[in-house]
Amino acid sequence: MTSEVTLWTIQDAGAWERCRRTGILRADGRRACAAYRYEYRWLRCQAESRLAGYSGGALLWAWLRPKPDLRRGSHMSEGRRGVRIEFVVPADRILCSDFSAWHCVLNRGYLALSEAEDDAWDRSLTARGLDWRHLPPAETRELEKSWERIFDLDRLQASSWTGPVTHVQAVLERVFLKEITRVDHFIAR
Repeated sequence: MTSEVTLWTIQDAGAWERCRRTGILRADGRRACAAYRYEYRWLRCQAESRLAGYSGGALLWAWLRPKPDLRRGSHMSEGRRGVRIEFVVPADRILCSDFSAWHCVLNRGYLALSEAEDDAWDRSLTARGLDWRHLPPAETRELEKSWERIFDLDRLQASSWTGPVTHVQAVLERVFLKEITRVDHFIAR
């Protein structure tokens, strides 16, 4: 038996209207930042290998914790109409990661669990005359392997270098209208 989890996603009002019409909330992959195509493709590959039933579609971002606070700004551009959608889905449909650690992926950095490990990675690249922006295939695989740690919340939490894990994000392919439990409308600050 699969447990269920409550999540929240911030969307523009148009996404909510499309969901009400179609019965499904989906991500629009065309809106993904072009500068991060490689990183998002890596994440889709991870979803493919880790989520049963994932069919390769654009990933919808949500929060496992904390619940997004609508009194704060930065959810979307100021003055824009948005919604915070609360939904409950089976845990096996989501892929959770640490928000802070995800930035190592976005910045193409090595995700070390200690200062010593981080220094060792840097020394290794320097010793071989490698530039972190243009790694050969073997080092790229090693770098990407370190990124997989974003999903190991317990290990990140236990590390004094990466912990504590305070913000947990999740991705999933779709949310069905019947899984939505609450919708809060807001105007972005």
